[in-house]
Amino acid sequence: MSEPSTSAAPSAPRIDLISFARDAFERAALTSIAQVLPYLQDPTRTVWLDIEGMQSADLVPELERILPLHPVAADLLRDGSARSMVEDFGEHYLATMVFMHGERVPEVIDFIFTPRLIVTVQERPGDCFDVVRERLRAGTGRVRELGSEFLFALLGRAICDSYQPVFDRIDQRFVKFESAIASHPEPAMLARIHMLRARLMNFRQQIVPLRESITALLARRSGNNRSMELALRSLHDELAVLQDELDSHRDGVQRLSDLYMNSVSNRLNDVMRVLTIISTIFMPLSFMASVYGMNFDIESSPWNMPELRAYYGYPLALLAMSTVASSLIFFSWRKGWIGGGAARRRGIEGLALDLVDLVSSRNAVASRAKRRRGKRGASSRARSLETSSTADSAASRAQNAPKSADS
Repeated sequence: MSEPSTSAAPSAPRIDLISFARDAFERAALTSIAQVLPYLQDPTRTVWLDIEGMQSADLVPELERILPLHPVAADLLRDGSARSMVEDFGEHYLATMVFMHGERVPEVIDFIFTPRLIVTVQERPGDCFDVVRERLRAGTGRVRELGSEFLFALLGRAICDSYQPVFDRIDQRFVKFESAIASHPEPAMLARIHMLRARLMNFRQQIVPLRESITALLARRSGNNRSMELALRSLHDELAVLQDELDSHRDGVQRLSDLYMNSVSNRLNDVMRVLTIISTIFMPLSFMASVYGMNFDIESSPWNMPELRAYYGYPLALLAMSTVASSLIFFSWRKGWIGGGAARRRGIEGLALDLVDLVSSRNAVASRAKRRRGKRGASSRARSLETSSTADSAASRAQNAPKSADS
């Protein structure tokens, strides 16, 4: 006896039909593509057939029953197009576009359309065509009068609009990345920037080939079908806007990379500056220590470091070293190399003003710390008073309890 299969059975394909004219609108759910043939008999109506979840092996034979499908177009539908494009096959057009489900799930949507019929082939449930369906149902403007070419332009515009929320989220990430990189750059941020660049490159591969194919198709057309040219130009303009945004985001990613490298370089420069200042301070001290560390016999000659016999020689040497170190620290502070800020003000007056600013800033820090300590002390005293009052009230209640019991 064979075990039951654990894999879920594929869901049945969804075939949605919308038939409309200037004063008519009809929507129906079909079970097969061949059921659309009676709707195509009316020359005043335009038919939109939306197919979802049908396997390509079953799709192509069904489509060939309702329209003369070109062999090349049939192969593209069966195998899948390698890139987004719009192609004229004479009796019909074939277009391939990529719709974004959310932020990271792309879906390829194929369009096959003639002057009175447009077929959309989707891979999975969910699309961005509800706005177009509502416009057709309400009959706003001349949406029911302009045929399948205008409907194709509306559907393509809806797909282009699906990229806008993704670009808005990328803009928000740019702001977060800039603030994070400026404050504390980390190697993980560079990897995230590269991932963002790769995503933008994928978007570009979905948008730019489609625009280029429309440009080539418009260049080859003779101008017989004016409505189709207008629809293609409208979609071309929408794609141009998306491409401009992609170029802007690509420049933003490059700006983030430059900002990261500059931030890392600035941090390295700060570290090297601190190490250089420390080395500069200790170099004369090391020189003085090495001079007085030479082992000359002071008994053999009066010229062999006579200051070693001084009574206060060691304190004087420490004082000299402290003086040299303090002088170098003060010199670096005056130049603005330490303590932040640019170079200090020059002259005796500038020195006096700098010292006044330094003392006042330290006094301000001390006064703020004193106020914080005072607030903490006041709050602790208030808590202690509250605790003592609570204890006194409890004691008084305890004393009154026996009296009330006796009474």
